[in-house]
Amino acid sequence: MPGKLLLTAAVLLGLCWHSAAQTTLTGTITDTQRQPIPGALVEVQPLPALNESAVAVTDEAGRFTVRLPFTADSVLLSARSLSFREQTRRLRNQSQAVTLALPASTTALKEVTIKAPPIRREGDTLSYRVSAFTEQKDRVLADVLKKLPGVEVEADGRILYEGRPIQKFYINGADLLENRYSQASNNLPAEAVQDVQVLKRHQPIAALRGVQSTEQASLNISLKKKVTATGQARLGLGAAPLLWNANLSPMLFTPQQQLLDTYQTNNTGQDVAAELRPLGFDDLQRLREPGLRKPELTGIQDLGAPPLPASRWLFNRVHLLSANHLVPFSKEAQLCLNASYLTDEQTRTGTTRTRYTLPDGRVITLREDKRNMLRPRQLTIDLAYIRNVQQYYLKNTLSLVRSWDEQTGLLTRGPNGAEVLRQQARNPFSSLSNRLALVRPAGRGRMVQVSSEIALAGSPQRLLVEPGPLPEVLAGGQPYAQAVQDARQRSFYTSNSAALLWGRAHWHYTATAGFTQEIQGLTSELGVSSGAEAPTPDTLRNRLRAHQAHYYLRPALEYKTARWHLEAEAPLSYRTFRATDAPLAAAQHRRWFTLEPQVSGRYELSGLWNARASAELTNQPGSPEQLYYGYLLRDYRTLQRNAAPLTQERVVSSRLGLYYENPLTSWFYQATYSFSSSTRNQLLRSLVRPDGTLTTVAVARRATAPRHTLAAQASKFISPWKTTFTLQLSGTVSRQPLLLNATPTTTRNQSGTVRLRANAAAFSWGSLEYAGLLTVLRSRVGAAAQPTTRLQEHRASLALYPTERHQLLFATEYYQNTGTGATIRTFFADASYRYTLPTARKLDVELKASNLLNSRAYQYAFVYDFVLVQNEYELRPRQLLVSVRASF
Repeated sequence: MPGKLLLTAAVLLGLCWHSAAQTTLTGTITDTQRQPIPGALVEVQPLPALNESAVAVTDEAGRFTVRLPFTADSVLLSARSLSFREQTRRLRNQSQAVTLALPASTTALKEVTIKAPPIRREGDTLSYRVSAFTEQKDRVLADVLKKLPGVEVEADGRILYEGRPIQKFYINGADLLENRYSQASNNLPAEAVQDVQVLKRHQPIAALRGVQSTEQASLNISLKKKVTATGQARLGLGAAPLLWNANLSPMLFTPQQQLLDTYQTNNTGQDVAAELRPLGFDDLQRLREPGLRKPELTGIQDLGAPPLPASRWLFNRVHLLSANHLVPFSKEAQLCLNASYLTDEQTRTGTTRTRYTLPDGRVITLREDKRNMLRPRQLTIDLAYIRNVQQYYLKNTLSLVRSWDEQTGLLTRGPNGAEVLRQQARNPFSSLSNRLALVRPAGRGRMVQVSSEIALAGSPQRLLVEPGPLPEVLAGGQPYAQAVQDARQRSFYTSNSAALLWGRAHWHYTATAGFTQEIQGLTSELGVSSGAEAPTPDTLRNRLRAHQAHYYLRPALEYKTARWHLEAEAPLSYRTFRATDAPLAAAQHRRWFTLEPQVSGRYELSGLWNARASAELTNQPGSPEQLYYGYLLRDYRTLQRNAAPLTQERVVSSRLGLYYENPLTSWFYQATYSFSSSTRNQLLRSLVRPDGTLTTVAVARRATAPRHTLAAQASKFISPWKTTFTLQLSGTVSRQPLLLNATPTTTRNQSGTVRLRANAAAFSWGSLEYAGLLTVLRSRVGAAAQPTTRLQEHRASLALYPTERHQLLFATEYYQNTGTGATIRTFFADASYRYTLPTARKLDVELKASNLLNSRAYQYAFVYDFVLVQNEYELRPRQLLVSVRASF
């Protein structure tokens, strides 16, 4: 015990000695007028080593205190402050008071330029500064969107983020175009845009924010001015043959109202009809609903559209008039009108080679030379009342769609084109629908969500083929003059639901109850004209009336923290289906329950990485559109009948994804794997005849088709070089059972795709762009393998800026198709010159020469089931166009 006391006393004495030995300097720092200088830095260092420092900062009165741990005999004290010259003084290392006066001094600062980063993140909003991605040749927003790393723009204009279509496209926070946003991206001048903002996990309904989450992203186009009057006007004339291209698109965007009107016409192959297609995520699902799409009952044997820019192959004469207005209705409500009328005349000429591989290894080939005339005409009107405020949401949309489509086709087949067929089809369609969505508080922090939709639709269609096809089936093997297939479908559809939403802390709950009803009628008759009048057999008629109902309860649970976001649903459904065709004495009636659970989750690994996973089980019945007890002539060589029980499809699917996003380094990665296994109660039995005609009948037999898909994507923006790189990889493996010529078999398909895109605008004299694509297709029918098909696509362009207002653009495209027969190569070259006049508004005069090498044919191949199809297209010839374009 005495020892411990002595040790404690020694320690205390040592501390006292150290404290007594420590030097304390105090003092005041003033200017030469003896005014105190607050915030001055005082530094003391030992001499002569200057290897340590003790610092202090003066207070409001200019006073300071600094304790010195040094043992040196002398110290150096220095004092400095902005706008004053530094002063030093040598002192003895002892406690003392010091006063220093600092003379005034002027310091010249170096020039500093503050530049906003090209990409910045604020919470769940990712902002791309448009000027960082724009180059001299860019004119409209679409020219810039395709350069943004992490953002993908498909050929039809659909915008994807993290591999999924965006759900909303806003302009200054307003939804003017209702997902027909190609009208804005193709016509809005890029110079009017400040930022493109990706709103990740954006809830478009204000009343549901913080109550119901979403994993979908939206896009907001932030303009430079709150009040923006802009647009473009273009007029072009050319030759080979007489060509025209005109576009007048005025726009106005203010905090109170928005409008975008456009009139476009051309015969240069520009597909302006693509601007009317809805491209949102919800639209992809809604277009599957009856009454919202035209049924494809019958039509001519089409040539399809190749994966080429429409300006290469589309022979057209199109006119488009569109009006989009968003105006205030009251202080909190708006009216939105979207109306358009389209009329077009298209010519498609080419050759189709169809190769059927049978289970025994035999191959049936068919060659068809086609010349088709398509005349689409469509009127679309949407009128919406919108009130979207913090505690209340109401949107009611009335829609009218009316189309008048006609098709004619001249087809030759057989040895030396000996067999000539003429086809005529009419496919009009009418639809009237109303959609209502309502969200309002229900007290105690709860919300009620109500939705209702009703649609009426009708489509009378007719196909005439001469001479008559399939004589061995329809005319006892005897040639006959013509076949006429009439088919009329009428449908009524309604969907209604009510949901209660509430939450507490990290948990949110949703309970939804709803029902859908679908009533559909199909009347059809296949008439055969053989010179002698004969009654039409009942098997060539349909008098179908079908009713389908779906009642469901859908409880849902959501858990959300800073890192975790988990969702689970367990919908319980009761379905009924009833169909009758009295003349054929055919009927079916079914009732059944289904449980369709689904779970999904997202985990934030860090601020840059996140992982996602989902799994679901669905039990979806087929549509009554797929059911017809009598035969239906789909086209001149396809006769179908589906008298089997209504299709039921059970799909088990899962998806895994890893995502990386770093705005500071402009790196974006994503990798996904998805699996699905589809089990149906039907199997298609196909009979292929030696002449290539096909009869398909659905039979009741269980069939399972698995599918695996692996995909990855990386994109990087290099700011100093103004360069964007994007690499995409994907591979798919699938298997499909079928009955082919009465033999059970399985088709196995494999496909792989590599896509690379790069653009560099780092040079003052010009810019470079490149896009490459390689696709490999393999297919096997039983033990018989289809020829491997390889498709290559390379596009490169060089823009030169010899002086400020002059631009030269050279572009090339190379396509190679390797498969059955000889390798087909197609090469294109274009050149253009643009002069920008020195006016207040950007006014361009452009001379463009397209297809300089006058390439006239292109071949494209694709595989499905047991069929390999190779289409060869007639292309537009060499042409020259002079145009004037103005931004206003």
